[in-house]
Amino acid sequence: MDKEKVLDQIWENLSYVIDPEVGVSILDLNLVQKLELSDDGTVDIEVRMTTPACPSMLAYQLASDVVDALKKVPEVKKIKFKLLDHYMADQINQAIKEALEAEGRQG
Repeated sequence: MDKEKVLDQIWENLSYVIDPEVGVSILDLNLVQKLELSDDGTVDIEVRMTTPACPSMLAYQLASDVVDALKKVPEVKKIKFKLLDHYMADQINQAIKEALEAEGRQG
């Protein structure tokens, strides 16, 4: 796997993820706090919200959109996702983890 090429594709896909509350790309808002790709195709990503009080439905939508963008990269085999700085982060992270586990993609 050419990690640089895969990371470029990941960043490109993430550039199309729009914060549902403000209508701007999560990259333009600098919401991705951590992005690491391991040799086995596992992506470890941490994303924060624009505000900790963002409605939980919108926070979950953003989290789902990030995960969906990662899934579109064939070399991404597993995903470790973490939402930061949100009042419902624990519940949203658990829901995303369970969904990824059901698909066999939890890293």
